[in-house]
Amino acid sequence: MMSNRFKRLDLNLLKVLKVLIEVNNTRKASELLFTSQPSISRSLQKLRDYFDDELFIRSQHGLEPTTKLLEIKQTLLPVLSQLEQVLEPESEFDVAQFDGTVNIAINGFIANSISAKLTQILLAQAPQVKVNIVDWGTHTLDLLTSGEVDLGVNYYPLELSKQVYQKRVASDDFVLVCRTGHPLANTLLKSDQREPLQLASLVVSDWNDNIALAPNVLADVGINTEVKIRSTYLHSLLSIVKQSDVLFPCSKLLANSLSDEFSFVQFPHMPNMPNGDIGMTIGRKHRNQPKMRWLESCIEEVFRG
Repeated sequence: MMSNRFKRLDLNLLKVLKVLIEVNNTRKASELLFTSQPSISRSLQKLRDYFDDELFIRSQHGLEPTTKLLEIKQTLLPVLSQLEQVLEPESEFDVAQFDGTVNIAINGFIANSISAKLTQILLAQAPQVKVNIVDWGTHTLDLLTSGEVDLGVNYYPLELSKQVYQKRVASDDFVLVCRTGHPLANTLLKSDQREPLQLASLVVSDWNDNIALAPNVLADVGINTEVKIRSTYLHSLLSIVKQSDVLFPCSKLLANSLSDEFSFVQFPHMPNMPNGDIGMTIGRKHRNQPKMRWLESCIEEVFRG
C-alpha cells in the first residue's frame, strides 16, 4: 500500500530535485525546466519541508548538498533514470543533441593512453556533451551500480558483484619504458640480469596503491629491482625516466602513445605477469539504456583504432 506521506508528495518536485542535483544552481535549473527561478525556489522549499532537511546549503560556488541529500541522490537518480527509460521511446535519444554529462571511471594506466581519444570520439558524436573521466577507485563498483558512474574501463576480468556487467574489449601487455639510448632499449630483459634495475612506479588507484607490482613479478624470475620513486603524476615519472637510467613499468598501450624520446624493454616470459585483457563495466540494470549502448560503442571504437 502507498503510504499517506508518499501520497502527499507532488512527483513533479522530483524532476526539480534531479535537475538541482545535476546543476547545483536555481537559475540554471529554471532555464533547463523552462520555468522561473522563484518557481524553482518554491519547489525547493516544498522538498525541504517533505524531507525535513535543508537539502542544499548556499555557498560561494552555488548550492552544496547536505549529507541527507547525498543519501537521497544515491537511490533517487537511478530510479528516475529507469523511469525515463520506460516513459521515453528509445528513438527519442538523439546522440547529436545530447547535452548531458557522461561519467567514466578508468584504471590509471589505461586512462593515460585512451582518455584523449575517447573524449574526441564522444565530442565528435555529441558536441554538447560534458565528459567527466575519473580514476577507478574503491567506490567505483557502488557508483556503477547506482548509476552515478555510467561506465568503467579496467583490466579484465575483475571479481565484481553480479550487479555489474563486464565485457572484454581489448588486450594489452606490459613493458618497461626507458629513455631512448638506454643500454637496455629495444631489448628483451634477461633473467640473468646482474645489476638491480631501478624502477619508477605510477601509483594507480585500486591497482597498486600500497605496493608496486613489478618488483614482485620480476623477483619470481630472479631479477632484483629497487623502486626509486612512486608517484601519481605520470609526467613527473616520465621526466625522470628521460633523464636517467630508471625504468618505468607500464601498459604497452601507454608506452605506444609516448614520443620517440622513449623506448621500451620487453619483459621475459613470466607466469605471474598480470593479465592484460581490458574490459568495460556497466551497472547491469542500466546496461540497456540507449545512452549506455552509445557509450559502449564509443569504447569499442577507441580500441578498434
